[in-house]
This record gives sequence, C-alpha cells and structure tokens, in this order.
Amino acid sequence: MIRTIPVYFKKKVENLSAHFQQLFRDHYEPLCARAFQMVHDRKASEDIVQDVFLALWERRAEVDFDRPLLPLLFVAVKNRAIDLLRSRKWRGSEPGGDGLDACIRTLVADHIEEEFQLSQLSEEIEFCISGLSEQCRRVFLLSRTTGLKNREIAEQLNISVKTVEKHIGSALANLRLRLSRSGFLRLFL
Repeated sequence: MIRTIPVYFKKKVENLSAHFQQLFRDHYEPLCARAFQMVHDRKASEDIVQDVFLALWERRAEVDFDRPLLPLLFVAVKNRAIDLLRSRKWRGSEPGGDGLDACIRTLVADHIEEEFQLSQLSEEIEFCISGLSEQCRRVFLLSRTTGLKNREIAEQLNISVKTVEKHIGSALANLRLRLSRSGFLRLFL
C-alpha cells in the first residue's frame, strides 16, 4: 500500500541522513514493486530503486523536500526501468526474448502509473484550491466546474468582470506554482 509522503525534511534539519533513511524505508518496497512490474527481475528492480535514491541523495541540495516526492520517485524509477529494457533489447539479452511480452508489460505498468499520477494530481489540485481565499475559490470553481462565463460569474456574485478575471488568474497562478513545485507540470509537458 502506498502512503503519502509525510514531510521528512525541513529547510534546516540537523539529521538529514536519518530523515533520508526513513524516506528510503517507507518507499523502497513500493518503488521496487513498480520497477519489477516493468523489468520482471528482482535484482534489477532493487538496483534501479537504489540508483534513484542515490541520485536523490547526491542532488539533495537541489531538491525541494517540501513538495511530494513520491510522484517524482515513481517517474524516475519508470524511466530507469525503461532505460534498462532498452539496453537489454539493444544488447539482445531480454529474458525470454519475447519483445511483444515486454511491450505489453510496459504498457500495463504505464497505465497503472498514469492512474496513480492522476489521483495524486487530483489531490494536489484539491489541496491548492482549498488554500485559496474564499472569494477566489468560489470564482474559480464557478468558472471551472459549472462552466459559467466570466460575465455570468460577475452577475451571480455581484462583482465586476475584472475582479472575476483577477481571481481566476490568481488561482491559475497558484495552481501553476504548486504543480511545478510538486513536479506534476513536468509529467504533462
């Protein structure tokens, strides 16, 4: 079962190593399972996940640990698994030699990951929207969920069209910032 990542890291944590070890312990098995879905090799799956965590540790100064890391870790594991499958195909050492079977496994694994990413994205969007001011949230939801035009929203809430535009622009800017910090924008570009 995959749990959401608690905030392990603070900007000035004395014992970064202990927090990183906890992150590793909490997510090592689900990430190995994800890699195994693609490569069907336990040792290779473990190597992939260890490489991902090693890269994260080496780049820890560049990483914003305030954002959810699990989606990024899953994407990194998927990319490393795909790299391994490509190198096996190129070297001709794909176990079983059935390229079609490997392709189907990869497609199924990708579908599972996309569903996971969409649920994480939905949670991230809901969290961001809940952090908006009451008026901004109301305007944004009327615009996006009911499909009302800016003029209709302005009439319904008794505010100007410019105010509606300002609230929608502010909400979108907050969403863009939050999603870019959490790594979701990179997934969809």
